[in-house]
Amino acid sequence: MEAFDTNVVVRLLVRDDEEQYQRAERVLRRLTAGPGAWLSSVVLVEVAWVLRGAYNFDRATIAAALHRLIAIDGVHVEDRATTRLAVAAFETGSADFADYFILESARRGGALPLHTFDERLSRSDGATLVG
Repeated sequence: MEAFDTNVVVRLLVRDDEEQYQRAERVLRRLTAGPGAWLSSVVLVEVAWVLRGAYNFDRATIAAALHRLIAIDGVHVEDRATTRLAVAAFETGSADFADYFILESARRGGALPLHTFDERLSRSDGATLVG
């Protein structure tokens, strides 16, 4: 198995540089047909951040891109269960994907409540505003 960096995943999702997209797609096809492609949790969080900040993608578009990415046969995600929960919360919530990933990681680790200064995240089950 081999891993991808954030910038390669972004090229695959936005296809804004055709030459880099083609190179990234060739590697993805080779890996998913063989040993597999590995995505770390940090890469997924960064991908969501870049799609929002640099490309101004809306929440639904980012969530759909993450769903498609982690559903590719041969793509292995560092923490698939937490990622799926975080994407689902991100789709319907108002906080950032990174915040939901942190919350779901804390939930899976049995470490709730998550104390936060983020008012949007604090409205989520399992999070509490530091007052």
